[in-house]
Amino acid sequence: MKNVNTEVSRTKYLRVSELGSRYNLSFSSQLAFGNRIIALDGIKKCLLVLETNKESSEPYIIDLNKVSAVTVRKTYGSINRGELKTQGIEEFLKRIELQFQFIDATQSFVLPFYDREKDNKKDRMNLARNAKNWQMILSKLVELKIEETKIKHN
Repeated sequence: MKNVNTEVSRTKYLRVSELGSRYNLSFSSQLAFGNRIIALDGIKKCLLVLETNKESSEPYIIDLNKVSAVTVRKTYGSINRGELKTQGIEEFLKRIELQFQFIDATQSFVLPFYDREKDNKKDRMNLARNAKNWQMILSKLVELKIEETKIKHN
């Protein structure tokens, strides 16, 4: 018997590969989580975001050359007096997101990594770690772009 999840994963990654060819992107890193896949073309500094629960979904492509910062944003639910004595702060975590701030301040993009309403609680720590890892990778690419711009102007 075939593993259904493996077949679904192959189909998702095949779709990402096809999109890479269509948009002339070559991915050095990919991550599937929840109902999305992200894939990074480090050379062209582009991040492809694909919602996999929509059959005809077109990807969202973020040009990191137009991004000024990438941050991890955590949103917590309300905490009543004394609850932190018996529960850790992470028990109140509602969402973990990567927030993209663009040079053009009228643009923004939020990439959800964890949502308490949709994701399994046991995946929370792994998704938090993945969000932080991707934030560091993408921030380094954004910082390189800023440094290159400074050198060109001097």
